[in-house]
Amino acid sequence: MSDFLAYLTSAPSRPHGSANITDKCYDHQLRDLIAYLKQPGVAPSTADLNGYLEAISPAVHSLSYLYLLRIRIQQLQEKTAVGVPNDLQPGGTLWKQTVKFLRSFDPIQIRYAGHEWRQLVESVANAAQSVSKPILALKVIRDALERLNTAGVFTSLHLMLVKLALLSSSYTYVLPVLDKLLCHFPSDTRNAHAGILLCSEHEPNTVFLTNSSGFSANITYRDHLQFYMYSAMVYLALKKWDQASHCLGIVISAPTANSVSKIMVEAYKKWVLANLLAHGKLFSVPNLVAPHVTRVYQSLSKPYISLAEAFEKGDFQRLRTEISLGQTIWRADKNSGLVYQVSEAYDKFLIIKLGKTFSALTMPDVLQRASSCSKGSHDIEEFVVSLVMTKELRAKLSHSPGNETITMLRFPLSTQSHALQEEHIRLKLIQKEAALNTISRAITQTKITLETSHENLQFIAKNQKLAGNSERSGAVGSTEADGGGDLDEDLMGDGR
Repeated sequence: MSDFLAYLTSAPSRPHGSANITDKCYDHQLRDLIAYLKQPGVAPSTADLNGYLEAISPAVHSLSYLYLLRIRIQQLQEKTAVGVPNDLQPGGTLWKQTVKFLRSFDPIQIRYAGHEWRQLVESVANAAQSVSKPILALKVIRDALERLNTAGVFTSLHLMLVKLALLSSSYTYVLPVLDKLLCHFPSDTRNAHAGILLCSEHEPNTVFLTNSSGFSANITYRDHLQFYMYSAMVYLALKKWDQASHCLGIVISAPTANSVSKIMVEAYKKWVLANLLAHGKLFSVPNLVAPHVTRVYQSLSKPYISLAEAFEKGDFQRLRTEISLGQTIWRADKNSGLVYQVSEAYDKFLIIKLGKTFSALTMPDVLQRASSCSKGSHDIEEFVVSLVMTKELRAKLSHSPGNETITMLRFPLSTQSHALQEEHIRLKLIQKEAALNTISRAITQTKITLETSHENLQFIAKNQKLAGNSERSGAVGSTEADGGGDLDEDLMGDGR
């Protein structure tokens, strides 16, 4: 036992004993440890295995702990002939050990065991779903993805995570992952990352999140669309209309050859409703959408277009008629809840529009000016109060001097309005700056991946110029351009 334990503890994490060794030496240590653990017959008996799991720390000896967990799970699966043994279900000893590991593992060490780590994460998801409690796996997997640092790279675990959020109706838990921009897919970049060691802490996560690393299963075009569709559904459930519209816009803008997939059409229908709820009007489709695709969307979503037109024109009677006539369609598309909220939002946007014309109105005046409002004289004041309290309406309520029975709705003065607008713009600029910084880092990494950095292009141009000069050997009358004039064509031709 002592010899096996010595191997398990031979490569501790950097903060616990390996901080002073070089990356190259640490890389050798970790690879030697993996080679030892993968040897046939190295696994101890079940009783000894439990003792080893108790003896080592998942935070200090993460690779060893991970391999022991995987061996233990496989042993139980073979013994019970069940995919999710009782001990792996929530509350079991193996479940507790797995959760402890996923919340404390060393992310540097785990870069060397992508397949095993992903299989363990998937085991947690399956175990929680086997007892119909997906929420138990949701927070664990979210924290594990954050700990590994998958930011900016789309993996199959992102799709699994958002599915768990929808199954458990626990939407806010997944926001830390959904709110991050995704700029990359896992890809093999051997040329760009040649000579880079996985244990180097300062390299981007695209170094270890590759096709061959195992951190992600194979990703298809449909997986990408599903992820953004499900993400939009999470944002819709939280009434984050703009974020939902953004995700749906990605789906409807997906490139297509001749046909439009069903998921894209469903996304367009929800996109129409999300824009009505966010801004009270229907926007034009993103510029990336081809005209013939737009025509397909509109022809297959006519009830939604008619609903949006009635909403925009302020025709309440027509809006009610469209909602009533389309009940079967809304239910079939699973959009009844959104359509109901569109009906509720109609009154809100009527009140908001009054602020563009008037600086102050009494409640009877509000009801008169918003004549198509569905609220009665007794309900209008309570409705306006709720809009002000939730900050959906930028206004103040007060009583008229000398008559405290009449409530006055006062919209911000122009100076106040400008101040609010400036604050809103300032916050938007901060968000855009953060997004642009993320995109800039992604572009830099993509240049490295594609070998199109400025330094590399200069190196290629210099080599071509030298090669051209040596071939010509002083041939003055050459018809080729001097100095590597065909650089751009060569680069496009060989893909380097």
